[in-house]
Amino acid sequence: MQGLERTRDEGHLPARERWVFEHTVDGLFRIALRGRLSAPALQALSEVGVDLSRPLLPAYSSETWARALRIAAADSFPGQPPEVSWCRLGQEVINGLVHTLVGNAMVSVASLLGPLRFLRRLNPTLRNTDNYVESRVEELGPTSCEVWINEVMEQPAYHQGMLEALVALAGGGDVRTRLLSFEGPGARFLVEWEAPETR
Repeated sequence: MQGLERTRDEGHLPARERWVFEHTVDGLFRIALRGRLSAPALQALSEVGVDLSRPLLPAYSSETWARALRIAAADSFPGQPPEVSWCRLGQEVINGLVHTLVGNAMVSVASLLGPLRFLRRLNPTLRNTDNYVESRVEELGPTSCEVWINEVMEQPAYHQGMLEALVALAGGGDVRTRLLSFEGPGARFLVEWEAPETR
C-alpha cells in the first residue's frame, strides 16, 4: 500500500511515523473537492497512493499527503498564483473536514468558544487531523494572535488558508493572515480578525 510505505524526509522523522488521518483525506478529496478533480488528477493521486476509487486507508504518510496536495492545488485552481491556490486548498480542507464526524465536533466547539478561545485550542485541533503538526499561539490582543506551526511543507499559504477558515468557523470576520517568518520546516503567522459582536 503506497500510502503506508516507508519513506524518509531528510531532517525529519521517518514519514512512516508521520500520519495524516483518514477523515482529513476524506474531508478534502471526497467532500470539498468531490466532482472537481480531473481524470488525470485522479490518476495521479492513485499513483502517489491516494486511490479515491477504493475505501480510504486509516492513515496516509505525510509524504503521500504532501504529494496529493500538490496534485490537488495544481488541478483545482489552474491559472492561479501558487500562493493563492495553496491558500484556497487550505480553506477547502477545513471546509470539507467540518462535514466529517470529527469535524462536526470541531464546529460545535468553535461556535461555542469564539475565535480567540478556539485558537487557544489550536494544537489539539490540528492534532485531530494528523499526528505530527504542532502549534503555539501567542495572544496579541482580543482579535489578533501570532501562530507558530512546526511543519508547513514549504507551503505556508496552505496553513494561512487553514487558519483563515478555522477563525471564520469560530465566528471571526474579515480574517487576515500574514507570514511573518520561516523557522526551519515551520513558520510563524500573524492572524487578525473582526470580533463577531462588532460585525
